[in-house]
Amino acid sequence: MTRNNYRLLSLLLLMSTLTGLLAGCVSKSAMPVITDDKAATVTIYRSDELQGSLTDVYIGWDDEYFISLAPQQHTQLLVNPGFKTFKIRAHADWSNELALDLTPQQEVCLIAEVNPQNVVGLNWVVSGYRLRQLPCESLTL
Repeated sequence: MTRNNYRLLSLLLLMSTLTGLLAGCVSKSAMPVITDDKAATVTIYRSDELQGSLTDVYIGWDDEYFISLAPQQHTQLLVNPGFKTFKIRAHADWSNELALDLTPQQEVCLIAEVNPQNVVGLNWVVSGYRLRQLPCESLTL
């Protein structure tokens, strides 16, 4: 293979990667309307870590994303009880999941933080962010 063929192959690979990343962008859906007085209350706080501080994270469940959070933002949501798989990701990032079985009128607190398994620039197949459940008493807003 000639040097020009390597350059062309490298350019095609880069274009393919960029196309894949752009196709993976996140869009937000409207929050589901909750009319059940037995809904669980889910508070989500975004940490203020320096890594990833220039991007918002998107969080949702049921294969849709409903909210975005910048560093040090938080939100409180009403979610119908039942088994939910919460997802978190940034634009052009792999999603990460946290499965919870929400009971009626349960209060749950989550933190959105940088995934410690992701080493920026070295590990492209691990999500950049994760959700972690913690006791609500330990969450300072």
